[in-house]
Order: sequence, then C-alpha cells, then structure tokens
Amino acid sequence: MIDKKRQLLELLKIHFNYGSFRPGQEKAIDSILNGQNTITVLPTGGGKSMIFQLPSLVLEGITLVVSPLIALMKDQVDSLEKVGIPATFINSSVSPQELALRLEKIRSSYYRLVYIAPERFYNQAFISELKKINVSLLAIDEAHCISQWGHDFRPSYLRLKEAIKLCGSPPVAALTATATPEVREDIARQLGFKEYELIISGFSRPNLQFAAVVTNNSRKMEYIFDAISSQEGESGIVYVGTRSKADEIVEYLSDHGIKAVSYHAGIDSDSRAWVQEQFMQGQAQVVVATNAFGLGINKKNIRFVIHHDLPGTLEAYYQEAGRAGRDGLTSFCILFYSPSDRYLQEFFISGDNPSPNMIKETYQYLLDAHAEKADAENSILITYAEIGQHLSESAPDMAIGTAIKILEKEGYVSRPNERTSNTYVKLLSTWDELIDSISTRAKVQLVIAEKLREKYEKELMAGWQFSAEEVAVVLHVKKEVLNRAIKKLAEQELLKYRPPFKGTEIRILKFVSPDDLSLNFKALELKAEHARNKLNEMEAYVYSNTCRQQYILKYFGENDAKACGACDNCLRKHKLPTKEYLGDY
Repeated sequence: MIDKKRQLLELLKIHFNYGSFRPGQEKAIDSILNGQNTITVLPTGGGKSMIFQLPSLVLEGITLVVSPLIALMKDQVDSLEKVGIPATFINSSVSPQELALRLEKIRSSYYRLVYIAPERFYNQAFISELKKINVSLLAIDEAHCISQWGHDFRPSYLRLKEAIKLCGSPPVAALTATATPEVREDIARQLGFKEYELIISGFSRPNLQFAAVVTNNSRKMEYIFDAISSQEGESGIVYVGTRSKADEIVEYLSDHGIKAVSYHAGIDSDSRAWVQEQFMQGQAQVVVATNAFGLGINKKNIRFVIHHDLPGTLEAYYQEAGRAGRDGLTSFCILFYSPSDRYLQEFFISGDNPSPNMIKETYQYLLDAHAEKADAENSILITYAEIGQHLSESAPDMAIGTAIKILEKEGYVSRPNERTSNTYVKLLSTWDELIDSISTRAKVQLVIAEKLREKYEKELMAGWQFSAEEVAVVLHVKKEVLNRAIKKLAEQELLKYRPPFKGTEIRILKFVSPDDLSLNFKALELKAEHARNKLNEMEAYVYSNTCRQQYILKYFGENDAKACGACDNCLRKHKLPTKEYLGDY
C-alpha cells in the first residue's frame, strides 16, 4: 500500500504538478483501485477528474469516460495531452477515417483514457468494438444526469447500466458535484450497484460570498454593471435564463466599456470554442451565458458569478455559482431576483413535463409521418414545429422534445442524430443595387444592410452560412431585428435566403396504438410535482434570512453546517458593512 501511494503521489507530481491530494480524492482513488464501485460527490472545482485520470495511469486496460458534452471531452483530452497522458475522444464530430485510426490505437492500448458520449452505446459498431477492448474502469462524469430527480436528467444515461455489462463489468466511478441524498441513492439504483463506496468530501466553499437581491427586472442590468465595475477588470460569468437576454446584456456591457461575449445553445460549435478561448485567455472579461456554459471550464480565477434570473433548483445554482474562486481566493456569487422570474422557470417545468395527451398525440403524429415518409431504416427527419402544428394544444418546442425523450426512454422511438443547419444568405445583386432598392422609409433595413456590407461583404457575395445569434452580437443588433431585415430583403429578391433547419432524425422502434402506450403517467406527474417543489426551495433561498451557504449545505444533507460569516445575511446579522459589490441594493 505504501509503495502504491508513493507511486500515485509521484505520478500526481509528474503529470499534474500537485504535491498532495485534495479532500476526498485519495479515498476515492483507493476505492477504485481496490475494485469497488464508487460514487464520489465533490464540490465544483474539487478535482473530480483526477479521481479517474490518475488511476488510469496504473490500471492495465483503458479507462472509458462517459461525458455529457463534446466541448468538455475536447478540453479534457487537450489538457491530458499537454501533461503527457495519451487520451482521445469518440463522438459525432470525429470523421469516419479518424474514428478508424482512433479505434485501432484503442485496440492496441495506446490510449490510457477514452472519452465518449452516452449516446455512443446506441451505436452497434461501437458496441462490437467494446468486445475487443480491455476496459479496466468505467468513469461516469456528471453522474446526476442519470437520475430523474437530478437537475439535468438525460435519457441516454439510462443506458449505462447495460453499458457496464457491455464493458465486461469493470469497477465504476460515478462522479458529481451536485447530488442530494435522494439523487445519490437514485444513481446507485440506476447503475445497478448492490454494494458501493460513497465518498462525500463536503460541499462547503468558504471562499465564496453569497448574496441575493430582490429587485425589479428593470433595475437588474444596472446592478449587474455596477457589480462588475467594482471588480476592476476581474473575470466573471453572468448567467441568464434565455438566449435573447444573454445577447441583450452583452450589448449593454459592451456599450459601457466592458469586454463581454455571449454563450448559449444558439451559437455554433466554432463560435462556442472562440468564446471559450476569449474567456480563458482573458481577452473577454465576462461571459454572459445560459446554463449551456460551464461544464469543464477550468478557469481558476473567476472572481464572480452573477445570476440575472432565478435558476430552477438549488443544485443548478450551486453548481454554476461554484465556478467562482477555484483558486481558493475570495469571490462573490450574487443572485438578482424579481418575482416575475418564477414564470420563466414554471414555463421550463411545463416544457419538461408534457401532459399524457400531448405525449400520445406526438406519438400518433410520428406514426402518421412514418407511414408517409420513412426510409428503409424506419427513420423520419422531422422538426418540432412540424409536430406542434398537429397537436390539439399549443406546445413549445421544449415540451415536444421532452415528449419524444419520454417515448425514447421507454423504447418506442430512438433519435440517432440531431440535424441542424445555420441561416444561408447570398447576394443576388451588387451592393449598390441592393442599397438603392431599399426604401428610404425602411431605415432599419438600410442600417442592417450597411452593417452587413461593412463586416461580411465577401461572404455574402459568395454565399454564406452563419449563426444569426452570433452575427447579431457582432453587429450590435437584436437577433429578431436582423432576421426580419434579411427576410424583407429576400422578399424583394435582393438576397437568396434559406432559414436554419432545426430538426431530428427519429426512428420508430415499436408500433402500437397511442392508447396502448405503456407509460407510467403517475410517475411523470410525480416528477412534475418534484420539480415545482425544487423551484419553491430555490425561491425560499432568496427570501431566507439565515446564512446563505448554511442553507445550501443543509439542502445537500450537511445538517451540522456552520454559518459562513461572509454572506449578505451573516453581515446584516452582525451589523457589519456589506461588500462593495452589494452597494445600496
């Protein structure tokens, strides 16, 4: 044991330049190397990745890492290669030729770690390859995604119980930063653990100073600007509930001299990489983002995390706020709340919990569409908007997507691929002709046309695919205004225009009457109620007059947590001056 620990410490120093383990890491690594299934809960920034990366260097076979985001895989692999650890990833971004090369290296045990998305276990060719690979450890990152009580449930994670067997039943390391006792139990159940080691290093982040401010929506932008300005150029994240709000805040901050960039699901992968690079290298001071941003962002000196909108759960809030202060230095986490914020989260809850009737109607339309246009593999290419037009009740895309997820979870359909494309535009005349053709009364069109000419003249003349969200930020206009102007110019036959296609490939696996769907609607009802209760808990946090960090720690099961002495409530209780970032809020 002494020799093994000495070897691990040497490897820790050689590859990662650390002289000792963080709390919880050594115990988790020992459990893994002893062949035990292990659930590890460490706070955000607590070094979860090390728990499977270090054992991979001493285990005989390959460590297979299930990771939820393509961008996260690439970041981890790049970081490992920089410290001399052979690693790779397999996902939809890899070409067939490159995939063949990587699989050949995997079979020859060249790599120590291989990152995959959970959807990879749907791929029969990959499953066949697994039989040729010695998997010595299966690591499941963001393991809360497997629990329907978690804040980021993903149906594809439910395949992991079966995947463990496909890998030859190696030891499993499930890791998360945000799991209540209920979620921890559900992770073990979903993975089929009969015996396992549970390691919790504690959720406390004493260097984080929490505050919550109740205010009107109209004041939030000004308060956020004041809070950022007080930090004198330090890096931070502003989380928002919608894409449009992200772009709006970026425009406001940019107009007031703060270098800010936006990040959300509406921008393409190249743009995301650019935003991330700008932030990591300090070229951008602030990222304004939806919850799409953050997983795997290993920036130690984030001094503040601000929430413009109320998150849906305390798990989500603490995970996002926990991206501040990973270097151990004092950082602040402030949540601005307006009572109307609850409506947005209720909309998300309704979108995540469609009615039984809507699920049945969605399935019926998929059957009808299959009868008309299915290919040889029983697949159809369809958009959520197309499905929505045939439902008896109005439903947002999110609710339709959830209905399909539920059908997928129960084995009625599968979704091999998401299909998306950007907006396409091509100039059909000269620029002078285009400008002359715009009515003098159409001032907005004229402004947009001039801005496009200034920034993207060559691209538009050649024919150009682009993300409207990204271009709107560059041009300092709202995305809706940009799209309207482009459509008007296309109607005048000045531009060739093709709107973005956002759809999914759906494969019908079972053909039954919608009334015969074997779905547990009672459990779905319970899930919706559970989500509303979590939202109530999040809102109660805002109005609580007790220590903020103590409130959060008790939520995660640490009933003996002490008051932090540094949050807004603790400072008020002891009549100490509030921090400069709170001002007169």
